[in-house]
Amino acid sequence: MVDGPHPIDVHVGARIRAQRIVHGLTQSELAKLVGISFQSVQKYEQGENRVSASRLYEFAQALGVAPQHFFDGLDARKPNGAASPVAMPATIESELRHHLAAVLAIEDERLRRLIVELLSVLSELGGVKAGGEDILLSY
Repeated sequence: MVDGPHPIDVHVGARIRAQRIVHGLTQSELAKLVGISFQSVQKYEQGENRVSASRLYEFAQALGVAPQHFFDGLDARKPNGAASPVAMPATIESELRHHLAAVLAIEDERLRRLIVELLSVLSELGGVKAGGEDILLSY
């Protein structure tokens, strides 16, 4: 028995959150599009509440993706569907500096924050909890 949200529910919720961020929507805006409360969106995104098939379809329609999108990255061979680990490139430090400089060069503060939030979501999808979030957000 799993204690807390099921890993697949967490994964689906993180994919919903990532698409919401990509589209520049707030939780309230997405909630209006789907016809639910923003608190429900929060619970779905955190994996606290399971997303029914019909609600998942509504999210897909509102966010312009196929329902399958929310399951992308799951490993069907693992019992809990956990994502497979991603190999790190050898020149990661150089790449990180280059990408960080590119993000910091963006003048629009809202856009910069959205990009950082998206990166946080993507890292969580990859199985890494964003521990250095305070450093990234304090630029």
